[in-house]
Amino acid sequence: MLEKTSDSYLGFLFENLNSPNYFSIYPPLHQAFFYLASLAGESLLKNIIILRIFIILFDFLNIYLLYKIMNLLNKPISGIWLYAFNPLVIIELTGNLHFEGLVLTGILGLVYFWIKKRKGFAALGWSFAIGIKLTPLILGPILLLGLKRNKVFSFFLFSSVFISTFLFPLIFSNGFQKFWQSFRLFQSTFEFNASLYYLTIWISRFFIDYNPIAYVGPILSFVAFVSIIFFSLVYKARDNEKLCLGIIYVYLIYLLFQNVVHPWYIIPAFGISVLTGSRIFLVWTGLVFLSYYTYSNENFDESGVLLLVEYGILFVFILKEIYFKPLSPKNKPGIE
Repeated sequence: MLEKTSDSYLGFLFENLNSPNYFSIYPPLHQAFFYLASLAGESLLKNIIILRIFIILFDFLNIYLLYKIMNLLNKPISGIWLYAFNPLVIIELTGNLHFEGLVLTGILGLVYFWIKKRKGFAALGWSFAIGIKLTPLILGPILLLGLKRNKVFSFFLFSSVFISTFLFPLIFSNGFQKFWQSFRLFQSTFEFNASLYYLTIWISRFFIDYNPIAYVGPILSFVAFVSIIFFSLVYKARDNEKLCLGIIYVYLIYLLFQNVVHPWYIIPAFGISVLTGSRIFLVWTGLVFLSYYTYSNENFDESGVLLLVEYGILFVFILKEIYFKPLSPKNKPGIE
């Protein structure tokens, strides 16, 4: 949480923060881009333009990495346009300045250098994604179990060094404690566009007479963590295409158990999915626009009907893909 100062511009920014009473949940690397944008001076327009330039440049890098990876996997590069011209990507990244595009850059870097058998750079890509938002930590189990044992130590050693470097600033001014405080608040207070979370809350109403959000959110996050570990044990991403599929299924498990699923949260998994035959996240990038209804009313009330339509169709596609298509592609040359 920022402290008010006599500076009129900082005061103006503080008063217009979405959550002025909470400490930032963005890691230091993410906030570094805000600092760079602030160097343009006390002009909101200039600050926004700088941030938009960063996001556009990284999105071009995403397209380039997708092109390189598709060539390595012998995939038709026409799939790139599914990402480049997707309305959700354009609106939420370039339009609304969300940093999931940079998260995708890190994950694509991970995949690219993983395929090229350059584990140090792959670790840097994963660490960069974590430095922007902590969510890519969920990929740890599938990476751990996808590497051969003699490669696990070096990959995670590099990752530990890079992640520690990116998070190092949190040691100042009780940063870790404040960051954890905001993380717990996020898990136990807010709810938006959820699926299994809302189902759990609805069932709980038959047994208790209050909203158990403070307990359900953290519990479902723990269930998601256990589910990801179990999936990683069973799946074992032993080749390149299976790694990409594994990443999107891990993200799917994670998001289905979350109490907050903003539309831009699905972009990293969608970006990776264009490298595979999975169309779950492509479908979701269309369905998730139904959640925008919430912003159309003064009280920000969600529509139960629209939630049922969104997740009803999504679960049909999930079941169709799991039960009518093989979960993993045919074996390709594995990574060593």
